[in-house]
Amino acid sequence: MKRTLRLGRVAKRSIKAFSEDDMTTHAAALAYQTFFLLFPFALFLVALLGLLRLPELFDALLVQARVVLPGQAAEAVEQGIEQIRDQAGRGVLSFGIVVTLWSASAAVRMAMHALNVAYNVEEERPAWRRYSLSILYTVLVAVLAVSASGFMLIGPQAASWLAEQVGIGSLFVVLWAWLRVPVAVLLLVVLVALVYYLFPNTGQPFRFITPGALLAVIGWLAASLGFSFYVSNFADYSATYGSLGAVIVLLLYLFISAAVLLFGAEVNAELRRQIGEGKEE
Repeated sequence: MKRTLRLGRVAKRSIKAFSEDDMTTHAAALAYQTFFLLFPFALFLVALLGLLRLPELFDALLVQARVVLPGQAAEAVEQGIEQIRDQAGRGVLSFGIVVTLWSASAAVRMAMHALNVAYNVEEERPAWRRYSLSILYTVLVAVLAVSASGFMLIGPQAASWLAEQVGIGSLFVVLWAWLRVPVAVLLLVVLVALVYYLFPNTGQPFRFITPGALLAVIGWLAASLGFSFYVSNFADYSATYGSLGAVIVLLLYLFISAAVLLFGAEVNAELRRQIGEGKEE
């Protein structure tokens, strides 16, 4: 009973802090910044897979991505990719790396500021260090995010194709089918835990799995599937907004994802405050 009351208090205080910290505004800013990151990243990925002569892998990723992305948002992403696909090459690869790194580091700095607000800490790191850390964190987050996405989006058919190309037996395909989703979720939890540990200026110890990270990942997966189902079956933004409908759906999806991430940070921050209050008692 006491534990239930404690969890209820954490939830109540986290929701209150989310509102008082105006996290919806931070989520909107983060979604806007992330939107400008998507297409340079797609440009980089298309060029890279083109140079590696793995265009079929990118097609498989797009097919699997439709499961998570809302239908109209997936269409917008695919249309943008088709426009840049024919231009993929070494020059485009270099350009994609530079633009992606700059756009992603700006989004990381935005997230660093939002998490400082969530944890109620001041940003005391000098500008040169924030910029350097944002680039370093961008690379780290990208590696983990691409790894998690690879496990989640590459289905059995794509795994079979990869196994044939590399010459791996059918056991790899079976193991991939069973383990890819749990491993992907675990990587996402670790990724979010790292974001909560590295981004705010708190100096807190690192924990691989935190309640806020678990809640953020589970909430994001549920929100992604729920929003995709809603858009596919009940909402037709194209009828209302025309050609802008797909862009609006994509921005709304990014906003929901950012809001879930920031709410998880509020939960961790509230637990941190309660632990501090318990030590003072």
